[in-house]
Amino acid sequence: MKVLICAVFAVLSLLFTAGCASGRIQDKSYLRAVCITGGSEKELTMAFFSEEGVLTVSGDCTDSAAKQGEIINGRKVFTGYTELILTDGRDSRELLEHMLTDWQVPSSCMVVYSSCGKQLLEEKGAERLTGTVRQAVEQGTAPKSDIITVLGGLCSGSCAETAELRADGTAGSSVIY
Repeated sequence: MKVLICAVFAVLSLLFTAGCASGRIQDKSYLRAVCITGGSEKELTMAFFSEEGVLTVSGDCTDSAAKQGEIINGRKVFTGYTELILTDGRDSRELLEHMLTDWQVPSSCMVVYSSCGKQLLEEKGAERLTGTVRQAVEQGTAPKSDIITVLGGLCSGSCAETAELRADGTAGSSVIY
């Protein structure tokens, strides 16, 4: 009986470690922040957790731009841990619905308006911008800006209050449509 239990344990151990050794984690780029701008053609500036700098791509929609990013980056983009979406305020409701349902960003992902989001993401970095927005929300100088709250405001009316990142890197309050 002890031999059977040991054999089962050994087989399970091999199965579990074989899954970890397959390298699937290294085959993905984990999106930390994305700046989405543009009207009919979208430009995405993406910052990833494990990489320095940003990647800027464009396409006729957010999905085609993201696919372009995957080709350039050489890895699939995983959006399930995204912390920050910077938007120029165009078509916000449709964009955020798409990000939540199709990209499956987490409900805690913050939505921030910025007229200079790409520049800020390149210069300040995703970690600093995310921290700035969190601090502004905690201190009451910016409204709660998670995607659920912002999308709820857009669905119940024509606009929603959200945080804004200004050119100097400070955060405040703004309205998106």
